Amino acid sequence: MIPLREQEYIKNRFSQELEGKVKIDFFTQRASKLFVPGREECATCEEAGKLIDEVSALSEKVLLTSHEFADEAEEAQKLGIDKVPAFVLRGPANRPVRFFGVPGGNEFPNFIETIIDLSKQKLELPPETAKQLKKVKDASSIDVYVTPTCPHCPGVVRAAFRLAQASAKIEASATEIGEFPRLAEQLGVRAVPFIVINKQAAFAGAVDEAGLVEAVLQSVSGSPAATPSQSGATSTTGQASGPPPESGLILPR
Repeated sequence: MIPLREQEYIKNRFSQELEGKVKIDFFTQRASKLFVPGREECATCEEAGKLIDEVSALSEKVLLTSHEFADEAEEAQKLGIDKVPAFVLRGPANRPVRFFGVPGGNEFPNFIETIIDLSKQKLELPPETAKQLKKVKDASSIDVYVTPTCPHCPGVVRAAFRLAQASAKIEASATEIGEFPRLAEQLGVRAVPFIVINKQAAFAGAVDEAGLVEAVLQSVSGSPAATPSQSGATSTTGQASGPPPESGLILPR
């Protein structure tokens, strides 16, 4: 899937910048030859599997374990996986981040940067952001919903993942919402990035690390609308229903 020239580029980045080992647990679902009532086939699991196989082959420090979702329900629950395809990434600090769907399009370079970030034992945040993050005393979650073509989404995902790496109180996930149309309808996602704080407060718009921390602090304080004072641009999803899109790859530079 990844052109050879781009594989060489990523391989060099990994060689130069990966510090510790990064574990990736990939949850997939093989196609069923029989009709199973209530079961939804995973239209993008094969694509996701090919992609992560190629990425993990580019460095010995990227350790990939593949799981069959139906056969390893207990492990999936333990790692917070409730749909496929899904990735759980963990570095030396053992603070997992999750990506649901194929990390393609604009999210692919971000996925590579996340692997590099996670390989580091400690991540430095801007001093004021780090100060505010220390005020988060309760376990909190940041869930970011994206599409592959959204130009504003990767920055929000990266910010959420960096906060999760910097604080044991933060859990972060990203979901390619076009692959999960029922979830998009349930959440009412019409524009991305769409951000849900602590499974309840939701808003759309690009926001940085400081803005996400502000939203988390508002949520844990009981604010009815945990929305940062400044949120930016959005993109329409255009995919609230219908089959999942082809993700494509936008390669890192």
